[in-house]
Amino acid sequence: MQTLECFGPERSLAGILTGDPARVEAPLLVLPNAGLVPRAGPFRLHVEIAERLAARGIRTFRFDLPGAGEAPHLAGMDARAATRAALDHLAARGIARRFVIGGICSAADRGWIAARDDARVVGVLLLDGYAARGPWFQLARIAGVLARPPRAWFAVARRHLRGGAAGAGVEPASAAYRDWPRRRDARRELRALLARDVRLLMIYTRGVGDYFRDARQVGWSYGRAASDPRVRWHYWRDCDHTFFARFARERLLRTLEDWFVAGFGAAGATP
Repeated sequence: MQTLECFGPERSLAGILTGDPARVEAPLLVLPNAGLVPRAGPFRLHVEIAERLAARGIRTFRFDLPGAGEAPHLAGMDARAATRAALDHLAARGIARRFVIGGICSAADRGWIAARDDARVVGVLLLDGYAARGPWFQLARIAGVLARPPRAWFAVARRHLRGGAAGAGVEPASAAYRDWPRRRDARRELRALLARDVRLLMIYTRGVGDYFRDARQVGWSYGRAASDPRVRWHYWRDCDHTFFARFARERLLRTLEDWFVAGFGAAGATP
């Protein structure tokens, strides 16, 4: 079952609800669009997620933020406000009282911020979400350079000298368009989320090699709270940022389904 839900100023924003609207007690997975990719997701990934989870009775809502897909730019309404408007609409319509929210890249950022700000959020999906680079990233980068033929070392050294020693102080390219907390804030915010019993699924891929190259960065970024059983994380070096390959997509779908069922239950196939 799919339903078009319009919300926001003059009902100018829209999303697709997949699943039975009457299952109000079950958490709803909310998937904001990522970047400029419309709500169907990169290569229709969000559609595949909705169809896969619907078979377990898990509902999803995928929508376009202002300025993306079919959504117009709206004066005074940014991505944060639009996300809140989506949750408010779904709650007011009696569709859901609890939400799991996130997605790929900037959609992961939207999920983190929504969870931080809204007690109705009980789960966060972070696909290539925030991470601090730190020493483990630098070691992984050095190891990558040393794995190249020696003749390539000098060219890399020259680039680093021009850009500063080992890239010190240089922000990753992703930071230019991401909404990230500072490391100390990320640690504090994760502890606060866990105090509310929020569950998190973090998956990193090789597609964000400008800021993530070593699994130990998870602990460096989030502190001891990253080892809490309510935080599940993976580093999939063989997957790209959009999970384009069939094996990568299938692994993501299976992992997301298992995580959601384990954390929030399932109701069986939707009619």
